[in-house]
Amino acid sequence: MDSVRGTALLQFGELLAERGASLRSQLSPHHIDLNVVGNYERKFSYRSLVQIFEGSAHALGMPELGLELASRQQSSLLGPLQHLAQTAATAGEGLAAVVRYMRVYSPSILFHLERRNDSTLLCFDNALPCIEDIPQIVEKSLLHGRLLIAELLGAPVQLASVLLRHQPQAELAVYRRYFGCPVLFGQEHNALAIHQRDLQRPCVRHDPVLHGIVRFYLEAHTGTDEKLGFEVERHIHALLPKQRCSLEQVAQLLDLHPRTLQRRLASDGLDFEEHVDRIRRQRAEQLLGQSDLPINQIALELGYRRTTSFCRAHHRWFGIAPIEHRRALKG
Repeated sequence: MDSVRGTALLQFGELLAERGASLRSQLSPHHIDLNVVGNYERKFSYRSLVQIFEGSAHALGMPELGLELASRQQSSLLGPLQHLAQTAATAGEGLAAVVRYMRVYSPSILFHLERRNDSTLLCFDNALPCIEDIPQIVEKSLLHGRLLIAELLGAPVQLASVLLRHQPQAELAVYRRYFGCPVLFGQEHNALAIHQRDLQRPCVRHDPVLHGIVRFYLEAHTGTDEKLGFEVERHIHALLPKQRCSLEQVAQLLDLHPRTLQRRLASDGLDFEEHVDRIRRQRAEQLLGQSDLPINQIALELGYRRTTSFCRAHHRWFGIAPIEHRRALKG
């Protein structure tokens, strides 16, 4: 689940070298070989990618690192996913295809589309626990989205706005230069607000025959390997810290009716609430043993509004209080 293609590191070495830093020194602590860099066929940890970008931005004093890297890479999707998007009939259909098959590029990345009046939000999230802000990967991913739309249309696109949950890392003029539109901070979503008229414009490389072939290829190579439970798990991980994890919310993200999702999970021997409970249990043990987060923060990360609710659940899982469990894990 925690993986991304080597193309996510395209141009990263060159950017570091310009700043007097070494690519090897950034990758070696994460045990990533240099031959992974730029290689679509090689994968490495998405969590490591996030940590590398955040650490490099801090070490280099370069708060716009994610934005600059995305602007140099243009599109780092490559492979069949890029061809699928390019050959769609419209930019909107191309984006929808990317959202549907993003797991081919990285199962850790979660995009979804939300309609808002005369615009559509392309919302970015990931399956990592939201322990801390990760602005570099968020800003990089959203700029990739803007660049992808321009690639599909064959011309620059003017977004309605960009929404970011975190506070600005660089000067506001820097954001305006990269995105070319108003950027709003402290928002509910990390998202691009795209004018509906732009999504209805045709892709310049539209090819219905090739589009059908690529879609058939992706269905054949991913449909049997990934069970619905895996897709559901990705969304559960992302929604728990936001206190929004419900069958209805996950069904909406999967474009399914809640009863349909419940029925399909049951056919695979899964119950949604039991699935959430297992994920919470596993994540609780991981956070207690591998982090120094206070108990109340761990409760929030697991989607509990009250610490007492988490403590009751923890006692049901392990038979002891969270603080005792932490001492045992770290002792």
